[in-house]
Amino acid sequence: MKNLLLGCLLLISGSNFAHASNNDVVNNNYYTLMKDKLNKQVTQTKAGEQLVRELEQLVTYNQQKVIFWGCDFKPIEGNKKDIINILNQNHFFENYGKQLKEYHLTLSNFSMVYTNDRSSSSDLCNSNNYMNIIQLDSDQLMVPYESQLIFYKRSSAQEEKNIRNYYNGKCHELEQVDMDSIDICYYKNMTILDVYNVMSFDSEKIFRKKIKVGKNFSVTYNDEDMHVEVEYKWSGKNKLKITQNFDGGVTTYTFIYQGNKTKVITVYSPD
Repeated sequence: MKNLLLGCLLLISGSNFAHASNNDVVNNNYYTLMKDKLNKQVTQTKAGEQLVRELEQLVTYNQQKVIFWGCDFKPIEGNKKDIINILNQNHFFENYGKQLKEYHLTLSNFSMVYTNDRSSSSDLCNSNNYMNIIQLDSDQLMVPYESQLIFYKRSSAQEEKNIRNYYNGKCHELEQVDMDSIDICYYKNMTILDVYNVMSFDSEKIFRKKIKVGKNFSVTYNDEDMHVEVEYKWSGKNKLKITQNFDGGVTTYTFIYQGNKTKVITVYSPD
């Protein structure tokens, strides 16, 4: 299980926030991390901070599957006895029985159990280590990970509307200018903050700070594998430019709100 998680973190850190697999945007529901239920002893370490950043990515859910860390999880077939046997094989009740009692959870609270789909083309998702995701009757998703249970809550109706609008955005890539690569995307019925908040679920974007309209500031991140200086600069209420200075180049995101839609211009400039 630990190897599976580490592999997931490596995969995520080197991938884009792709939503090609989320084809059924209308019927998908989206879940976000419940940080208040995380083990404080874990999250207060540097490794724990990195873990939280990766866990904060969106989880996509519908009746057919759960998409988590880029892997498809399919419902376990069979009756309740079959599901119990599978969970017992993974030592679920042995490892997490105490925490289930703390959260007053029993099998009667389990609406559905999913496991990673090993028919995927991804080597990571075909790992020999099975991983389970449990949908609770409270409309939360519960992910067992080593010594703790990780919970995800359903996004609000407005948040889900924003996510769907984001997935329905129109993007195109301009011809490369010198060494710069430029992408332009248009998002209808979304403000700058709406778009920024959805994009912040992509750890590669490094949008870790909550922002307010008109508030300029700078922040520096020194991770094990990255040093980046980030500047947020507003021009009035309808234009925001985010500049990220890496050791290997500069990335800028320019958000422009006009006519009930937000345009995002992304420029990647290597040194």
